[in-house]
Amino acid sequence: MDRFQELLWDLGELIKLPLHIDKNNACKLLLDEKLEMQIEMDAEGEQLLIAAFISEIPPGKFRENVLRDAMKVNSTYHPFGSFAYLEKTNFLILHQYIPTSNLSGEKLSDHLDLFVEESEEWRAALERGTPSPAKYHTHENKLL
Repeated sequence: MDRFQELLWDLGELIKLPLHIDKNNACKLLLDEKLEMQIEMDAEGEQLLIAAFISEIPPGKFRENVLRDAMKVNSTYHPFGSFAYLEKTNFLILHQYIPTSNLSGEKLSDHLDLFVEESEEWRAALERGTPSPAKYHTHENKLL
């Protein structure tokens, strides 16, 4: 069994969900019918790429504000990864590379907890019409 499938198998055991590699050498997940995620191994087999497709952001001032806030968050290190914008589909994406050396299903599960929590906070904020979660704003309503 290759390393990627082994990690997925171990993760699946912990979250009680069978996880498998699809025809595109990735594993897609849909959490609570709201958050789509994808996990895949890099070409060298040294890192996992985890991506959450947070929300489609239509053109306009709101998208500008969302992207501005996401880039401000990207300007400092956060353990959950960084944001990107996929122009082809107008989606805000949270992604992160995780080294596979010493990675176990349990460590991956622990890491995904933080990743999914952050993704959900952003998805909920965008759904409410705010460009980022409130925790990133100071009292003056400026991003930290």
